[in-house]
Amino acid sequence: MGADSRRKGASFERSVATQINGWLESQGINFLCKRNLSQYQEKNLADIDIPFHAVECKHYADGWTYKSEWLQQVQDAAGDKIPVLIYKYNRKPVQVCLPMHAVNTAWPAEPSLVCVMSLESWFEVMARNWNEYERMLAHEID
Repeated sequence: MGADSRRKGASFERSVATQINGWLESQGINFLCKRNLSQYQEKNLADIDIPFHAVECKHYADGWTYKSEWLQQVQDAAGDKIPVLIYKYNRKPVQVCLPMHAVNTAWPAEPSLVCVMSLESWFEVMARNWNEYERMLAHEID
């Protein structure tokens, strides 16, 4: 990967982190996310970690949809968190790919069942499900 590609990816990660932080603040959630700089030294780390979610960001020049290896990468990094792939191609809108159980928490966690939505729609999904994510985590700890 060339220096320009790394800069483009890092810039996209910073932009996504800024937007996530804006959403977290708007919801009154006391958490500040930032890029995970250890991702470059260690394998299987997400670009951005937020409560309940592991986020991987990809920004490429050409394409239309996500690549299966990107999804596998974030699934491997997520552990018990919800894997979230945020990707963008030049001159196209940001897209978010996440498992269906993150949208409908009554569904079983099945990594092969995913959906794609806008960043704004993902923020809406998180707003509607945040309390359920907390309840599910508390249930796992008990």
